[in-house]
Amino acid sequence: MATSRRRSRHDGVLAGLNTMSQEVEIVDAFASYGSDTSGINMVIIGDIGRGKSAWIKTVCVLRQLVADRQVVILDKKPQAGVGEYTPLAKALGAESIRFRIGGSGGACLNLLDPAISARGDHHGGLDGVVPAGQEALVIAVLTDAMGRPLDEREKAAVGAGLSAVTSEARRTGRDPVIRDLAMRLLDPHTDDGAGFGARWSQRALEWGVEPGLALLRLAERDLCGLVDAPTSPAVRDALDTHPLVHFDLSALPTDGPALRVVMTTANTWLANKLAGRSSRYQQTILVVEEGWHVAAGSTGEVFRGNAKLSRGLGLSTVAAFHHPADQPPDSPARALMSEASIVVLFGQARFDDAAETVRLYRLPAGTEDILMRLGRGQALVKIGSRDPFLITHLRSPQEVLLTDTDAAITGIPGGTTPSECPRTHPDGAGVHAGPRPCGGSEPRPVESAGQPAVNEASALCEPTVAPEPNDEAPAGDSATNGSKSVGPLTASVQPVASSAQDDPAEHGDAGHGTALTGSGA
Repeated sequence: MATSRRRSRHDGVLAGLNTMSQEVEIVDAFASYGSDTSGINMVIIGDIGRGKSAWIKTVCVLRQLVADRQVVILDKKPQAGVGEYTPLAKALGAESIRFRIGGSGGACLNLLDPAISARGDHHGGLDGVVPAGQEALVIAVLTDAMGRPLDEREKAAVGAGLSAVTSEARRTGRDPVIRDLAMRLLDPHTDDGAGFGARWSQRALEWGVEPGLALLRLAERDLCGLVDAPTSPAVRDALDTHPLVHFDLSALPTDGPALRVVMTTANTWLANKLAGRSSRYQQTILVVEEGWHVAAGSTGEVFRGNAKLSRGLGLSTVAAFHHPADQPPDSPARALMSEASIVVLFGQARFDDAAETVRLYRLPAGTEDILMRLGRGQALVKIGSRDPFLITHLRSPQEVLLTDTDAAITGIPGGTTPSECPRTHPDGAGVHAGPRPCGGSEPRPVESAGQPAVNEASALCEPTVAPEPNDEAPAGDSATNGSKSVGPLTASVQPVASSAQDDPAEHGDAGHGTALTGSGA
């Protein structure tokens, strides 16, 4: 079922070793776009402990930074009292922006932040690239909070109230917040109904009562300190401060609307920020390890709608899921999984999960057994139109230390330097006792279960984008390495460039592909 054909890509981010051909494999949404895929979103599916987090941290975070891309992480998973990615962010010199209910020193991302336009349109953005705006976001949050869809009168009242508070805030030089909108709906001005005509002007003042009460409850309780105040400076400037943006959501409860609303607001804020600067062609990766948190209810529909604009925004969403059989057939989670262009499938112990995965991605009969037999760090990868292939994820010793998820169990803190921790990682990757300087000779052999040791250069100290061994570089490829500094780490990398065969215009996506290839007209 899995192919052993020789890989054809020579540009992109290295992921690991093809289990059958023993050649290195590149798994890169941006590099695959146009030739192998028509989209850039990635889904990772597998049981806990099979290697999803290690893959995401290495292939979708560290090596993307080396490739001069921006990475935004929505980090829900707690580890040692903070988000799982906190040690990684600290090691790279990036701030961890932590959210807490009730404020108490936590960050805030205003649901009505000016960066999120009223209806998602932006001056200077690309035509047709319109993410969700403030009105759609507020209505989605209210729909989930009230447990029912808003009727047309309530939607009209919310839209009119939002326009009123936004205009008033602009006149007074401040940002509107959801409490402003709640109070405007509960205590409207006498002329707020004028836009509905003489017949309805007075009755329209009552249409927003229930949405107003719901918003007031959210501002004072469920979302207090999270999305109900002006956006914190650390959040507002995050995209311009460091290539890695880490939103630590680990303190938010899983039950209730807080986590889902903050994640969807962050996604909408990011999509609007990118839409406003889409002519700058910044390739960006959004990582959501606990994908099911953002894939429920009306807020999940907003998240899914933003994900559909990935090509125009240059925003690749990476979402991880486990137990796909537990997701309802009509859920946004199922839609996010089915619409991904790149799928990385780690081991699954339950037959119903393996069977649902095979059905979801139209894999050949018998693939269920393969998925249930995969070892830790092994995956079946499906990239667009390519045949699926088996891969063994490889990490350098430095990457093992930076991406270790098992600190609470092994007693080895994540983010330590090699000199601080001379142990061997449980998945078999040998960790040397002393640090190897970037550019040093002889990278350490890295072993994976059931596979021979291979000399894999660190993605942070050696090229992650390189021709295959003994292969000549393709014609037109630059032989000069670029250099990218990420906090205290420096890496030499080959430029990530799209080849002529990746021209989006040939695939019916003219006007959107420039944000993916990183080049303008």
